[in-house]
Amino acid sequence: MTATVDSLIREYARRYSAHDAEGVTDLCLWPFLAIRGGVPIHLGDREAVRDHFAAMMDAYRGAGAATWAPVEIDSRELGEHASFETVRWNALDGDGKLLRDTVTTYHLLATPDGPRFLSYTNHF
Repeated sequence: MTATVDSLIREYARRYSAHDAEGVTDLCLWPFLAIRGGVPIHLGDREAVRDHFAAMMDAYRGAGAATWAPVEIDSRELGEHASFETVRWNALDGDGKLLRDTVTTYHLLATPDGPRFLSYTNHF
């Protein structure tokens, strides 16, 4: 599942960097749970997930982030069908300069279409 997860994280980064909230949402399951600053955000349906990601993309773009690049991925398998993926991300501006170095953990579940995101927890 490691190669598949790596591909998923890279595709997520591509879609996120492209400001493709619909595309990112296609990589998720719902209900979805986002944890930001220790606060749980319960997203009950596809529209709520899409709107959440669109708002986050807007905020980061407004702060100057143009692309997101996974720097390292730490995988923890949870049996055969799930995993926790902790990703160290670099947010880069339009000139490729580092704006943010951050860590997020994702809970993934295997589906017939490949692994999908169930939740994320930001480490800040």
